[in-house]
Amino acid sequence: MPQFLILADDYKDADALNRRLSVREDHLQRVRKDKTVGKFIIGGAKLSTDNKMIGSMLVVEFENEELVNQWVQQDPYVTGKVWEHIQILPFRVAAV
Repeated sequence: MPQFLILADDYKDADALNRRLSVREDHLQRVRKDKTVGKFIIGGAKLSTDNKMIGSMLVVEFENEELVNQWVQQDPYVTGKVWEHIQILPFRVAAV
């Protein structure tokens, strides 16, 4: 099944980190659930030089990019106005 790399940058306003933290557990619960069914492979927070969360990186597995887009649009980080810029790229995890 096709895999995709999702790179997301958070909004940069003064309240951005607070919004992230307010929906973070909902986001994590969602990806934990999707990991059990094989949709979510790996991910984590992108950090600034002072170790503050400023975005995300995820690798997911879906039938096509349209389904990835739908999945992303339902994420708490999108509905909660955390991710401002999102890039979705075809990807393949190395079999090592």
